[in-house]
Amino acid sequence: MSLLAWAAFGLCLIAVLFRFSQEGDVRFLLIALPLLFLIFLIPLLLAKMSRKSYVEADNRYGNKMKPHRIAEITLQKIGEWVEINGNVEKVSFKWLNRPHFQVSDDTGKIRAIIFTSPSENIKTGDDVKVKGIVMRNLFKKEVPVISAISIKKI
Repeated sequence: MSLLAWAAFGLCLIAVLFRFSQEGDVRFLLIALPLLFLIFLIPLLLAKMSRKSYVEADNRYGNKMKPHRIAEITLQKIGEWVEINGNVEKVSFKWLNRPHFQVSDDTGKIRAIIFTSPSENIKTGDDVKVKGIVMRNLFKKEVPVISAISIKKI
């Protein structure tokens, strides 16, 4: 679960406990506790479904991946499936369960974005294999990024 999901759950839990401590109404708890359970359960289920779809995509498209060096990945490769090996220089947005990885090899560096938590805990300094499709960076249109379906330690 992302940090935001935990914060929302914690805030709702505090609100429920505060309301119950002020009013002591058991009927309120009969409604609030199942809703709190759903607030906790739904993000977990969505994350599990997301990871499952990424595994299925890796199984389906993994054989279409062509190994590349990072310097070979240009805007002309947009829409192509690629596979790179490199070292993680930086990890950002991990707290949102939408991590961005700055991956480098001896030819350059590129950002790899995955829209779910990877199956492994990947951190700065890890050697990884990234599989995904080349796309244009949302904020820097002249820079390619990899929309990853798989990021694994090697």
